[in-house]
Amino acid sequence: MTEASAAAARLPKRPALAIAAFFALAPGFAVGGAIGLPLILGLAALAALSPADTEKMIKNNSLLLSLLAALVVWLALSRLWSPWEGETYIKVPVMIALGLLFASTAARREIAPLTLAGTVAALTALIVMLIVEAVGGSPLNRGAAPDATEYQWTQAPARGAVVMLALVWPALAWLLSLRASWRWAAITVLAIGAAFVSLQFGQQSNALGFVLGGGFFLLALAAPRVAILLPAFGFAAWTALAPFATLLLLAGRTPPEWLPHSWDVRLGIWLNTSERILQQPWIGHGLDAGRAVTEMTTYDGEALAVIPVHPHSAALQIWYDAGVVGAALTAALLALLGLALARAYASNKLAAATAAAVLAMFGAMANIGWSPAQEWWLATMFLAGALVAATGAATSARG
Repeated sequence: MTEASAAAARLPKRPALAIAAFFALAPGFAVGGAIGLPLILGLAALAALSPADTEKMIKNNSLLLSLLAALVVWLALSRLWSPWEGETYIKVPVMIALGLLFASTAARREIAPLTLAGTVAALTALIVMLIVEAVGGSPLNRGAAPDATEYQWTQAPARGAVVMLALVWPALAWLLSLRASWRWAAITVLAIGAAFVSLQFGQQSNALGFVLGGGFFLLALAAPRVAILLPAFGFAAWTALAPFATLLLLAGRTPPEWLPHSWDVRLGIWLNTSERILQQPWIGHGLDAGRAVTEMTTYDGEALAVIPVHPHSAALQIWYDAGVVGAALTAALLALLGLALARAYASNKLAAATAAAVLAMFGAMANIGWSPAQEWWLATMFLAGALVAATGAATSARG
């Protein structure tokens, strides 16, 4: 029996099949807008469920999980005073629980190599599909949903590109760990493909995320602890100070004429949101309260709700929804996560590079774009976290 076949024989069958099925399905769901990503991630987590893995995860991360649980409970309670009548208070805790279960399986030492091999395969397929969408004018989404709008045909692959960014750094780290002669060719092709996709679909946050992720990935190869702690502590500090810093920087100032329309709109949303945060700073306005805002205003000539669905900033949304309590818990969680990752991966540069890239990339993207309460975004974040943990487990002996 060869070494590869022996390793395959030792794989726990049910978790291996669940992880393999997830990565086989993920590219198609991602390119279609990632709306179905929470479903397949949750099904994979439940199919691979192992009480022993769950118990181990809780025991090894008790303080982090306690802070996360406190934040989730507070967010759910804030629904009591939220004007929004939706079911976010149910969806968010369920998605977080399923995401943690998925991570506990994907990062098992014997499963981690399969997880990362699946990541490389899924990334390759997703880049090809997204390039087809970008070059051909979204033929896949047009064919799958012919009755959708032009906006939806463009928005769907844009979200798929976010999922691609969750895959790219773990995949490149895994390829770097291999001894194969073709690894540099594969790394080059995937990096160029991911860079091209990040520039498509009119989402500047994707391009910014890719550049920041790449910078911190490289920094971590030289200074692992610094590269992890910088974004973790930086975003923790920003979360704590966001509304005050926003008012200090933006209040009374006219945006420069050269600023792109989308950024002019963002600045207006952030300023108005910060002013409203200070009207009810302690407990916030309630979970997903931005969705209930009907008051209209004009941002750079465009008529929009004062808060159009969400503030387009995770830190401001936490403050707006959950007040100082939610912001304090989130800031503490980010700082503690950074310390835990820096300690765990201080001597594992590939895992540190993946962790630093994911923290910097998604921290920045969350604060200029998508709502953290959206299920597809949460699923993507937990997928990225699971892949960071899998990279740590699979490369721990290689450094």
